[in-house]
Amino acid sequence: MSPAPGNADFSDPSLFPIHFDPERGEIWLLPITAEVVSDATFLDRNAGGDWGGATRVPWQQLQAQRHAPHPALLFHTAFCGSTLLARTLQAPPDVMSLREPYALMPLAYAAPNQDPAAIDGPLKVVLQWLSRPWSANGRVLIKPTNQVNNLIHSILRLTRGNAILLHSSLPEFIISCCKKLPEAESHARWTAQHLLRGSDLLQALEVPWDHPFHFVESCVLAWHAQMEIYAAALADDSDDRLRSLDLATLLDDPSRIIPACAQWLDLGAGPAFWRARAAIEFSRNAKHTQRLFDPQKRADERAFLMRQHAALLEAALAWSNEVVAPLSRMPSAWKPLTER
Repeated sequence: MSPAPGNADFSDPSLFPIHFDPERGEIWLLPITAEVVSDATFLDRNAGGDWGGATRVPWQQLQAQRHAPHPALLFHTAFCGSTLLARTLQAPPDVMSLREPYALMPLAYAAPNQDPAAIDGPLKVVLQWLSRPWSANGRVLIKPTNQVNNLIHSILRLTRGNAILLHSSLPEFIISCCKKLPEAESHARWTAQHLLRGSDLLQALEVPWDHPFHFVESCVLAWHAQMEIYAAALADDSDDRLRSLDLATLLDDPSRIIPACAQWLDLGAGPAFWRARAAIEFSRNAKHTQRLFDPQKRADERAFLMRQHAALLEAALAWSNEVVAPLSRMPSAWKPLTER
């Protein structure tokens, strides 16, 4: 691996922060092209590049030498159309959409065991490096993975751009998890454990954060834990930077919702441009863009999954209503991006 550059070029966005090592306090930098960023489903190892050849730099050496632009932000609860939305809201190189950059994840994992002040320094630098524009007056949209939702408060405190809180209903979340079985079982459990740590809901349930929840419990608890995070963020939104958006509203009228998202996030261009982007992206699969996937196919798939997992869904919703919902905090004011 290369030695730390003494004068890293902060202005070059293609020198990309691919990873943060919390034990060594190092950010890993790797050259990446705008084409890779715009095509990648997620900016992790699957996006390509030789991670073994990355330049490792102590984060303190990468402090911005000038004011860093503040990114637009898209938070989400997983399985709620976030990849589709983030892919639609891009126009490289003027608007770059960073879908789940991996460098934020180690910070989210380390946060429960760290003093918040210890996370703020490297988190701010990672956000600055992710936010560098790829063209003159360009904009960057960052969509963290939902496993970074425990850092929402810190990210909002360290930035000044507007944000959207994307979500789906509990039934939609459960059905989407079922779609990804059997792999989703361990993922849902880990997500619930991670996001429940330190939450009011976990204290109310009186169970340890690392309890081996089964699949139904994991789905319900992961969703409610994220609702608690959203509720706190919306309640603390004194500078009015947040708007919420539910998946049903997005899918119901993308030609109206996409321009509204772009306007709220200050991504430039006009409504006609973003309507055209919606027409393109909503006609194909967000993760497999070569596959056509129109609204009818989405509806048919959902109906099939609802029938296939009807018994599991009924049990999950019953347990949620009887045990979890009475203890869970939901947003008191959603601040919707648009009215349906």
